[in-house]
Amino acid sequence: MKFLIVALAFVACAYADVSELGYNYEQPAAPAPAPAPAPVQPVKTYIPPAPVAPAPAPAPVYVAPKPVKVAPKPVPVAPKPVHVAPAPAPVAPVNTYVPPAPVAPKPVKVAPQPVHVAPEPAPVAPVVQPTNTYIPPAPVNPVEEVEQTPVDGYRYKTVRRVVYRHRA
Repeated sequence: MKFLIVALAFVACAYADVSELGYNYEQPAAPAPAPAPAPVQPVKTYIPPAPVAPAPAPAPVYVAPKPVKVAPKPVPVAPKPVHVAPAPAPVAPVNTYVPPAPVAPKPVKVAPQPVHVAPEPAPVAPVVQPTNTYIPPAPVNPVEEVEQTPVDGYRYKTVRRVVYRHRA
């Protein structure tokens, strides 16, 4: 059995080898040479600008500077000595301890005494004995279901439908 499987595997490999088929495709035909485009003559639409003549340089004119009036320097005056009073001698510290304020007693909350006011008596309605007026609903009788047992004796499950008689 193993020999048969191995033999079939070799046959499958032999049939799968397609290298002997080769690629003998014909070469595609060479494309036809494209026609040479007609030479394009340049259109001469450029007009060079007119030559610009240089502007004549203005003649040099010498303007004499105006005389500058220089004020004489003020003579420095020595400042007068200023007398600064010496700082007062340090004073001994003063005991300025202030004790904390006394704690005020908390206010006592006094709840007001409830005032009981009796309401007026409500009017009393006369007592009437109830009467038994309950009428029970009419009994509903569904249509009797008929279940037929098949010949093979197997009871097939089906959706049961209950039909009620219409009350008219």
